[in-house]
Amino acid sequence: MSPADPTPRSRVVRSTLAGRPLVFRDDPYSQRVRCDHPQVSDGALLGERLLGEAEERGRPRVVVLAAARLAEGLTSAGLWEEARMPGYYRGEEDCVVLGGAPHGAIGLADPEGVARVDALLPGYPVDGSAPDLVSLRAAPEHAPLVAALVAEAFRYYPTPTGDPAYVRDQVEAGVPFRLLMDGGQPVAVASADLDRAALTAEITDCVVLPSHRRQGLMRALIRDLMGDLRGMDYPTAFTLARAVVPGINLAFRGMGFAYRGRMLRSCRIGDGLEDMNVWSRRL
Repeated sequence: MSPADPTPRSRVVRSTLAGRPLVFRDDPYSQRVRCDHPQVSDGALLGERLLGEAEERGRPRVVVLAAARLAEGLTSAGLWEEARMPGYYRGEEDCVVLGGAPHGAIGLADPEGVARVDALLPGYPVDGSAPDLVSLRAAPEHAPLVAALVAEAFRYYPTPTGDPAYVRDQVEAGVPFRLLMDGGQPVAVASADLDRAALTAEITDCVVLPSHRRQGLMRALIRDLMGDLRGMDYPTAFTLARAVVPGINLAFRGMGFAYRGRMLRSCRIGDGLEDMNVWSRRL
């Protein structure tokens, strides 16, 4: 998200549920209430609470990423399972991705665009190969290069990666960012956002300049980020890929990620609210 974008950022809300801490995000930017990895035991009560919070705040969508043991309760409250990532939690327990809406089911943001990409996936080879390129692991001084590349690529973006100060803080905290350079200028970038408690990471911030596409650059970055994560003893990785963009989905499929499901109208990115494909793999 560009630092100049006036849309309010998400706000962390801290509360309790049946005597246990409950943390979620009220996200006006992507028009949702999102709850990641809740530490509660009653899925049904959690689902009812989040749907109520969304209605009260005028958010048309709820997103939950939770341990598989909560799935039955959450679906009984009216949420639906959109994806499931095996071994998300330390390689041992699955993570379910659920959607919900205070006023009933929702559909795809762009059915025709999604269908075009879906038609390409079945025949695309999974071979794990990437061009023989060596990417650069970003240091704090590379933060302006990363931020400029992301800000140039996206009109809307759900995290402030277009802000050099934010990127610098992330790099200094140990988040791997990878750059590919051409003539001293960055032409592609991706990062691995770390979920340290679960020992998994989201490969994200994926950008290749239009002038350098169709050369396998993103596959090279994914390969190198997977190497970074293996070196940190992370057993799994995942990504949320824009469902209407062929290149990014084909890149992850080609690198051995498995399609796990789709988040409907998930977040504000690119030209507006978009559907996101969920891909994951063991490392």
